[in-house]
Amino acid sequence: MKALGCARNAFTRDVNLIQEPRFSRCYLPVVDNFVDVAWLLDDGEEFVLVDSFYRAFEDQHRGSRELIKSRLAKYRPFIAPLARLYPGGKAFDLGCGRGEWLELMGESGFAAIGVDLDGDMLEACRERGLSVFQGDAIEYLAALDANSHALVSAFHVVEHVSFEQVRRIVSEALRVLKPGGLLILETPNPENIVVAGCNFYLDPSHVRPIPSELLSFVGEYAGFARVKRIRLQESPALQEEGARAHLMDVLGGVSPDYAIVAQKSCGEADAAFFDAAFDADYGLSLAELAARFEAGATRAHEHAAEQIEQTRSEIGRLHQQTQSEIERLHGELGLTREEVDGTRRELMRAVDELAQIRSDLGRVRGDLAQVTGELRRVQDDAQHAAERLQAVYGSTSWRVTAPMRSAVTFARGAKATCKSGVRRVLFRSVAYVNRNPRLRRLAVRALGAMPGVKQRLVRIIVGAPAQSMQRKPIDDDGLTPRAREAYMAIKSAFAPDHGDTE
Repeated sequence: MKALGCARNAFTRDVNLIQEPRFSRCYLPVVDNFVDVAWLLDDGEEFVLVDSFYRAFEDQHRGSRELIKSRLAKYRPFIAPLARLYPGGKAFDLGCGRGEWLELMGESGFAAIGVDLDGDMLEACRERGLSVFQGDAIEYLAALDANSHALVSAFHVVEHVSFEQVRRIVSEALRVLKPGGLLILETPNPENIVVAGCNFYLDPSHVRPIPSELLSFVGEYAGFARVKRIRLQESPALQEEGARAHLMDVLGGVSPDYAIVAQKSCGEADAAFFDAAFDADYGLSLAELAARFEAGATRAHEHAAEQIEQTRSEIGRLHQQTQSEIERLHGELGLTREEVDGTRRELMRAVDELAQIRSDLGRVRGDLAQVTGELRRVQDDAQHAAERLQAVYGSTSWRVTAPMRSAVTFARGAKATCKSGVRRVLFRSVAYVNRNPRLRRLAVRALGAMPGVKQRLVRIIVGAPAQSMQRKPIDDDGLTPRAREAYMAIKSAFAPDHGDTE
């Protein structure tokens, strides 16, 4: 950014040389291939607008003095041994701007001189008592004596000039420096993809980014003994050990600036003072952040693979457990289905039984209704008979015939008593005859000759009405024990001779 003043004042100088009305546009000579800067009006009003634009742009994007000095302090590992090698040595800064580097060099013991085209910038330097001059820095460098300075520096200048001018700066610096002297060239780092593709072009005075390999080769080709590339202004968070790099860090986390520190050849003893600084590593490279990103991605992939494997194992275990549970549930389901089928069958039987019970209940209800009707009729008949019987009992004829009924009852009782006595005699006689075979044969012959007497005896014994025994057999189911015994005796007595068991 400090080179903006240099480029702008060169632009002012060249415009002042063109005063003829026929010139309607101008070019900045220090820009390769004459980049078109602005269309100018004949009265110069457009130039004032361009000049104001650069001034406003620089004020907005340039950091504070303290920030710039803190960034420049990173060169102390190179400056400290140089101050010991050349105490009070001269330092020359191209495009010194507000003089932050000059101030830092004065604090380190150097006699620092700066050159810039921007008078406003130089006023800030003069306010701090810094030694500065206004003019073309490259031409001023070319005018310096050979082997006269310990340090030559140019911060953010080379991206504003042509490549041939860059080579001239390097070759003139080699001539001006003392043995062991240092050349420092700082510029935006195109290794940072965001810087190379976007941020570099925020400054319209930038010509093109210069890769660090190219700028290092320029120093080596010019004749410097050794050239060190140092990366600058990276995020402190990314510098922490083990810090993980994300994709955006790969794209924009590389050190946004870099510098080459080139040393002119000198004796081995003097060069040894700078070995530590030249051997150290500085900043973050694209390769380092990409490696971190890949390592992080690999770890994430391995972790994800472990998680996937654990998940697969867990899924397998759960699958096996689920299968066992499913099999168990299938078994229980089969038993449940059997129970349900059994319950269904029992329910169907119960339904059928219930239907049968309902049918039976209907029939019972019908029968009950019928019986109830018959019972009512019987009750009515009984009531009617009771009323008639009560009427008979209460009649005069019933009272008059009472003696006659008593006599009849007595006669019936005497007859029954007589029959009962005769029946007992007959039972004993039959039993006696049945025990004596001779008498049994005589009785059979006698009764066979008298069928009527035989039937009469049987009726007396069994108490049955006088009926033909040959038409209807006698049923012994209703006989008393004694009558059945007599009947069986008579039956066995007559069976051998006549084949009649009745």
